[in-house]
Amino acid sequence: MTKRPSVRHGLAALAIALGSALAAPALAHGVTLLPFETAKFREGHREAAIARRAEFAKRMKGGIAVITSADRTQPNLYESYTIDTENKDFVFLTGIYDTVPPGHILVINPGGTTYKEVLYTDMSPYEAARLSGIKYVFPKAKFLEHMSSALSDYRNLRITQLRFKEVASDYARGWGDKEKPLYVNYPRIDNLNEPPAPRLAFLDRIRATTSEVVFRDAGDLLDPMRMIIDDFGRKNLDRAIAITGIGLMEAMKAAKPGMTTLQLMETADYLYRFNGASLGFNTGVSLASNMNDEIKWESAAAEEAARKGDARVVPGALVHFDTGAAMNHYSADIQRTVPADGKFTPEQRRVYQGVLDVQKAVIAAVKPGVTWQQLQTIAETELRKKGGWDKSYTYGIGHFIGLETHEHGDYVGPLKPGMVIAIEQGAVVDGTRVAFEDDVLVTANGHEWLTRFIPIEIDEVEALVQQPSVYVQKPSAQPQR
Repeated sequence: MTKRPSVRHGLAALAIALGSALAAPALAHGVTLLPFETAKFREGHREAAIARRAEFAKRMKGGIAVITSADRTQPNLYESYTIDTENKDFVFLTGIYDTVPPGHILVINPGGTTYKEVLYTDMSPYEAARLSGIKYVFPKAKFLEHMSSALSDYRNLRITQLRFKEVASDYARGWGDKEKPLYVNYPRIDNLNEPPAPRLAFLDRIRATTSEVVFRDAGDLLDPMRMIIDDFGRKNLDRAIAITGIGLMEAMKAAKPGMTTLQLMETADYLYRFNGASLGFNTGVSLASNMNDEIKWESAAAEEAARKGDARVVPGALVHFDTGAAMNHYSADIQRTVPADGKFTPEQRRVYQGVLDVQKAVIAAVKPGVTWQQLQTIAETELRKKGGWDKSYTYGIGHFIGLETHEHGDYVGPLKPGMVIAIEQGAVVDGTRVAFEDDVLVTANGHEWLTRFIPIEIDEVEALVQQPSVYVQKPSAQPQR
């Protein structure tokens, strides 16, 4: 009897797969042409997703989880330039990167006997199973049908229902007969002025049907998992950092008078894509001389608009970069400041060295047990010692990085080994701005400064920017005939 459901559902899946193969749009859905480098570093994603689901199920301690793929249904208040932020939980647990959300649904049912993991999607069942390692794949339209019967107490299901509603009955077995926990991937940051996410409309139907279901935020379980980067994530993040170094250093060399900030941005971005990466966020390049005392955006949209501006680099200017390539969603986040003339002026050197000393002091303090607030206090205290430089430091000391450039997580608790964090701080002194951001791994006994290979000391930066750019050449005034 235990084999019959697998055979029948296997045939059904085969029929669906054959139907998909005969229809070009269905075949195209979820199939993406990947750069070779991207595909190479995606190897192991299936195994990583299998291990992550097992760990997530263990942390649930009962109940059922429904993790939906999610599009941007409303503007995120803080991450307006990261368009797929709400889809990362689904990617994390399935390894399915390139389907078009919303609508794909993962159900995790640890208390079941057969259907412990089920995927609902309109992509090819064969492709979904291949990518995710999930055995049972159903059309998306089956989700509410299965959930409807699953809401019944398991003890109330007749033998007939157990025989002919196998998936729903197994969900009911997992839920039990009393309180029914349901973990859902709610948006991490919701805007109450905007309409609610349509993908969560099914929750209202459940509320109207039963009082036994208790809704819980899956983020409470997923965030601690995503904060500690696993081997697959580390491999991709290391590659993203390496590619960021390639593009950023070339753009730093190209930062000469006459170039525009847009050209410098395009230089870095081109090399990211050339090496198989995407953009973790919109690269920001700006002039960092003759500035006001504060850099403070009222919203993410205002910051995004500033990143899209263009200005010509002038002699004597400092040029600031804020950039990060992403490999299979894992994104670096790095800031550097360079002199357009190849040498810092004495005043620029003074400010640069002062801010660099603070950056190194904060990074040196990174170790297990330290809190974000302690790192923030170090930065503010050291900047204040420089002569009140902390007054122009209006943002926070950093953030987790991983599947998100600004990864979700616990910003109150202590740092733990395996976390990767970005440390960022800077100051504006008499119109001169210097800022840094570096990616740091928390190790068992301290830290590893992952982005240290990108020039940061004054002599290193000056030596780099005095080199000619391999890729960037100024066009001649007259076209060649």
